[in-house]
Amino acid sequence: MEIDLLELPTKELMDKIGAGSHKPGSGSAAALNGILSCKLILTVIELTLDPKRVKTYGNCSKEFSEIKSKIGETIGPRLEELFKEDARQFDKAIQKRIERDNEQNQQVKNQLQENALLELKKSTELPIEIADLCIELAKSAIIVFNKGFKAARGDSGVALSSALSGLTGCLSIISLNLQSFPKSIWTDKIKIKRNTLRKEYELLTTENVKLMNILDEEADTKNDFLAEFVEIRKMFFGNSRLKDSDIETLARRIQNALWTYQDLIWPTGSPINLLGILKPEKVIQLLKFAFHKVDTLGVNESNEEIAGIINNQDFTIHISLMYAPEVVNFTTAHELGHALLHDQIELHRDIPLDGSEIAKNRSIVERQADKFAAYFLMPSKTVKQLFQEFFQTEQFQINENTSRMLANCSPAELRKTIRDQRDLSRLIAKCEFYNIRPFRSLSKIFNVSVEAMAIRLEELDLIKY
Repeated sequence: MEIDLLELPTKELMDKIGAGSHKPGSGSAAALNGILSCKLILTVIELTLDPKRVKTYGNCSKEFSEIKSKIGETIGPRLEELFKEDARQFDKAIQKRIERDNEQNQQVKNQLQENALLELKKSTELPIEIADLCIELAKSAIIVFNKGFKAARGDSGVALSSALSGLTGCLSIISLNLQSFPKSIWTDKIKIKRNTLRKEYELLTTENVKLMNILDEEADTKNDFLAEFVEIRKMFFGNSRLKDSDIETLARRIQNALWTYQDLIWPTGSPINLLGILKPEKVIQLLKFAFHKVDTLGVNESNEEIAGIINNQDFTIHISLMYAPEVVNFTTAHELGHALLHDQIELHRDIPLDGSEIAKNRSIVERQADKFAAYFLMPSKTVKQLFQEFFQTEQFQINENTSRMLANCSPAELRKTIRDQRDLSRLIAKCEFYNIRPFRSLSKIFNVSVEAMAIRLEELDLIKY
C-alpha cells in the first residue's frame, strides 16, 4: 500500500526527502515549496481580513477573497496531487532505468532506454505545471505583501521566496532532464516553455528584491524614528535651568519628528498639514506612557476638580473629559510637558488648564509645562502664516483700515470696546470675519482657549495696541 507522504509527521517527511532516495525527489520538493507558499498566503489573508482590521484593509477584501478561493480550491489541492504524482512518476522513470541498466541484450536494452525516456518526459512535464502554479503563487504573494496586513509581511516574504524556490527548482529539473534527449520537436517545445518560465522567474525575482529593499528602508527609518523619541525624552529631562527658547526648541523638534515620521505614526492615513499632527496624546504614547481619558478624576485637597494626573513612576497620564475640548487639549499638552521635562514629579495633579495662567505667578515647573504646551500647540511659524493670511499684515494695529475691516467702525469707536492690548488680542484670537472674508478663528484652528491664543499672539509680537 502506497504511503501518503503528506500525511507523515514533518520530521519523518523531511528525513525521507533527505535520505538519498529518489522518492520523494526534487519535483516533489518543488511542489512542497509551493504548498508552503499557499499556506503562508492564506495565513496573511486571514490576518488581513480579520474583522478588527476591516477599517484598514476592507478595500482589499474582494481581491483577497478571490485569491483565497483559488488557492484553497484549485492551486493548493493540485500542488498536493503533483507532490504525490511526481514522486510516483519519477519512481517509474528510475525503475525503467534500473531495468535498462540490468539488461544484457542490447536490442532489449535500447527499447528499455526508449521506455525510460518516455517516463522521463512525463517527469519533465510535471515540474512545468508545478512551475506555472508557483508563478501564480508568487504573484499572489506580491499582492498580499503590498496590500495585506503589514505586520505579516514576513509571512508574505517567505510565501514569495518559497514560490520562487519552487519555480527555480523546477527550472533546474527541466534543464537537467532535457540533457537526456536528442533535439526534437518535443525538446524545442519544452525549451520554449522553459525560457518563458525563466523570464517570469527573473521578473518576479526583481520584484522580490524591490520588496526586500522596501523592508530594509522601512527598518532604517523605523530605527531612526524610535531613536528620535528616545533622544527627545532625554533632551531636557530633569534639567531645571531651562530658558523658554530651550523649551520651544524641544517643541519644534517634536513637531518636526511627527511630520517626518507621520507615515509610521499614522499608518492608515497621515495628516494633511502640520496642524493635523499637533496631537499631544500621540506624543505621550510614543514616549511609552499609558494615556487614558476618563469621565472624572475627582477633586484635590482644595476641592477643585482635577483635570489631569501624571505618574512618572508607572508611566501613566490621565485626563478628565469634564471640560471643554480646548481645555482638555491644553491640559494634555501640559502633562506632556511634565513628562518631557520634570523628573522630580512622581505623582502630580493639575487643575483645569486653558493656557490663561501662563503669564501669572506660577511655580517654575508649572510655568515650564505651560510654555511647552503653548509652543507645541501653537507653533510660531504656523501662527504667523495664518495670522498674515487672515489679517493681511505682519502686526495688527488699530487704524482706519483695520477698524473698518475688523468691526466696520472707526478707530475711536473700536477703542471704546478695546481697553488694552489683551482685549485686542482676544478679539483677534476669536475673530471669524475680516475684510468681508469668513474663516475659522485662530483659537479654534489651534484648539486652544481664546486667552491662550491671545497670549501667544502677543508673545509673537503680532499685536500692537
